[in-house]
Amino acid sequence: MSPAPPRAHAELLRPAGVPQHLPKRASPTCSDRVGSGVAGRSDLLGQGGLGCEGQVRSARRGVAPRVRAGPRRRRGGPRGSASRSEEPTTPAARGAEQVRRSNAHPPKCPGPASLTCAPPGSYPDRMKHLFTLAWASIPLLLLAGCGDGGGGGGKGPEPGPIPVAPTQNLDRDILSTALALDVTALTGEATIVLAPAEKPGASFEVDGLVIQSVEDSSGQLEYAVQEGRLDVGVKESAENTTLDIKYTFATQKNFDGYLAEGISFLWPRFCGNLFPCKSVPSEGVSFEMALAGVPSGKQAVFPAEIPADAPTYMPAFALGVYTYVALGTTKAGTKVGVYHLPGEDAAAAEGTKDLAAVFDWFETTYGAYSFGGAVASVSADWGPGAYGGMEHHPYWHVARDAMNDPEVHAHEAAHGWFGNGVRISCWEDFVLSEGTASYLAARGLEAVAGQAAGEKIWSDYQTRLDDVIQDEDTVLMLDTCNTIDLITHPLWSNVTYMKGAFFYRAVEAQVGRDKLDAALAKFYGTYKNRAAHMQDMIDTIQAETGADISVHVDGWLKGLGKP
Repeated sequence: MSPAPPRAHAELLRPAGVPQHLPKRASPTCSDRVGSGVAGRSDLLGQGGLGCEGQVRSARRGVAPRVRAGPRRRRGGPRGSASRSEEPTTPAARGAEQVRRSNAHPPKCPGPASLTCAPPGSYPDRMKHLFTLAWASIPLLLLAGCGDGGGGGGKGPEPGPIPVAPTQNLDRDILSTALALDVTALTGEATIVLAPAEKPGASFEVDGLVIQSVEDSSGQLEYAVQEGRLDVGVKESAENTTLDIKYTFATQKNFDGYLAEGISFLWPRFCGNLFPCKSVPSEGVSFEMALAGVPSGKQAVFPAEIPADAPTYMPAFALGVYTYVALGTTKAGTKVGVYHLPGEDAAAAEGTKDLAAVFDWFETTYGAYSFGGAVASVSADWGPGAYGGMEHHPYWHVARDAMNDPEVHAHEAAHGWFGNGVRISCWEDFVLSEGTASYLAARGLEAVAGQAAGEKIWSDYQTRLDDVIQDEDTVLMLDTCNTIDLITHPLWSNVTYMKGAFFYRAVEAQVGRDKLDAALAKFYGTYKNRAAHMQDMIDTIQAETGADISVHVDGWLKGLGKP
């Protein structure tokens, strides 16, 4: 699914055990960052998923995206912080400096929440600052406190809301995220809707971001960034809460965010390098996206909306000189196409010749697709040597070197049902995503292209399996949840893809294709847009078919070698 993590560049060129459905290369190069500041083309291609400068989609329907550039600052530093100048030396100057700092960081009023306190900038607050300055200039004893102010003993302005300190709360559910990204200025704005919560605070992964501000409907919120985690001081609420987070991001070098090649890559846990998120695979969020700053002469392929809950690695965009080719419309009305780069006409035609029919077979056999009415394979320029794909639905990415491979296109399309349509609960459930998608790719291509095409794929699968179990064999079902680093674990290899596919083929031989397809459709209908474990799949198959498939579970999923 993803190349090796940044700390292991040597792992990028993996042995034969690397799954074909992921990019890999010997040493990724990092050229100058995408975006020269010049205007982009204002034309649109494709089925509503491709935009360029002048065709920016709103992150909120009907509202222009609020992408603002801003000064970069040290991560985690106080808002409004500046470089330290020489300390004032006179009493008056020290008093003025104290007023400046007090204005920048007004103190909280001590005492219970019911205490009335003058908000910063109110008349009593300004008088207090004036008294402070006077105290620094002459030896007077003035007592300034929180309370009513104003001349003649009149009542002062109503107090503002008492701020909540930054609070860690990773359990607060994210319902939706609307992104407005400028790929030249490298600025972002995320409008995040949080579910009701009984506890205050909200936390997000922001490892590659510099946070500039966090607001809700009441105004600025207090926040803190430490160890790549953003903690926000937001109150508990019985209603949904909307946060607006402005930030800057950077180009990344190792398939871990926005790449210098002009493409995003967030799998498995790098969403925090592009937007505030939670990268656990069970997390499901709906998305909207708008892009600005697309370089002149290039277009951006991205979904303006992902309407159903999706894993947080799924939102993606690709910049390039793209040509869109319509491939057909399924019986359910889904438009299927391909976006290819210059010189790829023949490769794209060969690789996607059966894609529309395969997608229709998936919809007919397993259930309705949930991520929009238009889908496409998108050529991804990951650099020399990269092969495979990435399931960024509804516009999944396929490496340039794999554009002529029908099985890669079918595999990535199948993730719309398993891996994305049904998310995995833990990284240890990886076989539920990749083993199932590998099986579906072979079945779908055989169904539409004929038995010979299916036999060719299974022969190729057998070769891959024989090669990989010599060096990278592993047990596919573990008793832990999210305790492994999938990028370095043996689960991330062709072992999972191939042994998973052959597990389903063995079950098919036992119960019959029709019964297995019915069980897979039942599972998809039950867990659609939710997270599930591989054990849930096993239980569903046994319940729906009435068969005991434990021998295949023990042999293919819990054992080593081939049964």
